[in-house]
Amino acid sequence: MNGHDPIARGLATQARAATRAAVRHAPLLRAADMAAGRNPATLPPWLAPPAYAPGAAYAAGQVVANGGNWYMCGIAGTAPASGPGPTASHNGQYQPDGAGGLYWTSLGGARLADPGDGAPMVALLSSNPALGANWLPASCPGAYAVRGARPAPLRTSFWSLETVEAKAGTMMCPGASVAFCCDGDRLALFLPANSAQLRVIVEGRYLSPGSLVIGGQDQWLMIDWSGSSGRRMRHYEVEAGKSAAQFGCVQAGLSAIVTAPETAEPRLVVIGDSYNAGSSYGPWLAGGSIAQLLAKRLGWRDTWNLSIGGTGYCNRAAGGLRTFGERVPQALALLPDAVLLMGSTNDAGYAPAAVEAAALATVRALRAGTPAPIIVVGVPSINLPGVVATEQALAAAVRAADDPLTFFVPVSTASPPWVLGHWNNAAGVPGGITNAPLYLAADNVHPPEIGFDYYAQRIEQAIRASVLPALVSP
Repeated sequence: MNGHDPIARGLATQARAATRAAVRHAPLLRAADMAAGRNPATLPPWLAPPAYAPGAAYAAGQVVANGGNWYMCGIAGTAPASGPGPTASHNGQYQPDGAGGLYWTSLGGARLADPGDGAPMVALLSSNPALGANWLPASCPGAYAVRGARPAPLRTSFWSLETVEAKAGTMMCPGASVAFCCDGDRLALFLPANSAQLRVIVEGRYLSPGSLVIGGQDQWLMIDWSGSSGRRMRHYEVEAGKSAAQFGCVQAGLSAIVTAPETAEPRLVVIGDSYNAGSSYGPWLAGGSIAQLLAKRLGWRDTWNLSIGGTGYCNRAAGGLRTFGERVPQALALLPDAVLLMGSTNDAGYAPAAVEAAALATVRALRAGTPAPIIVVGVPSINLPGVVATEQALAAAVRAADDPLTFFVPVSTASPPWVLGHWNNAAGVPGGITNAPLYLAADNVHPPEIGFDYYAQRIEQAIRASVLPALVSP
């Protein structure tokens, strides 16, 4: 090649850039390939949920099996002493069960549990099982890997998890997890009081589909493999929900080791509103936010959910919370491998030109600080004036950014829209099609529990169809 040939030099520069891009995006592509259909959101749990029990008290996030379906408690209460229990299977909205204040929401049809070569015995204890050694995170931080949050001291020895500064001095955590490996045949997880909803993943599968709900008393979760598949090194992950994010410790025998997983995982940063931060309608399943479900489905497990309810590109919500654009410095400080922005219906009252300008500024600020792909997901398809115009403004902002690694995923303007009701089902679908009762809660704004996974699945499909192929070097 002639070193003075400008065309040859340009082609060589392009080739080097393509090689760098391929290396940079390889972890995203590899993780997504490995996670396809083989992740905690899709694989069966080790243990089935308990059967519905008349007269029992239930807390939000607990799951039962009844009549061939799974149901999650959405509002805590006591089941009636007799009666059929929850039965609605084609409606995701909360349904009352008797006069005890209890409400259920459908999670769809029951799935068979898979004990593999031997599931553990599991028990929730109110007293210390005294197995041997406590691996306190304050003194043994290297035994754990924190995903999606930074640890802060809790009661000296334990951790509180912090993800996003909603406004100056106010930290939040819409969901995070702590992972570790242990080779003991028995271990106990210390669950500090007021940890709210928690779920445990073992070897890539949920131990049980429902949340453990920890109220005002310390508890221990005993996981005992001694009567089934015995001692071996296993990978564990404790997921925290939107209500609280705390981690106690692992207790195991004196011959057992607790160590952090060594695998580095792609980091996804999500900026959004209550669709990702959660609302009073959920998610009550720990790890059940759109961001956390998408992380599992794509294998981008170190996902930081910088979402704050009530906010948008323009809207601050009450109390001066930070807009999407004002969270960009936090996102960039995390050195993301990918960034996803979603929403917001909270911007539907603003002029489309203002939304477009704010979204464009946000995308440009992100691009100035990271080469990571930026995925702009549109506005949830709800019956609210201005939703379609707001999504059109976001699409215009992405076009104006003119960046090959910034992608737009339509929701309300998709054909057909992702959630259908009488307000948007006049064309493009058979007459009478509506899925809004499944994927919209009673406020007709937020998703119920089953709706979070629906949105996560739809976003995953869009990313696999349009984003991942663009990350492959030509």
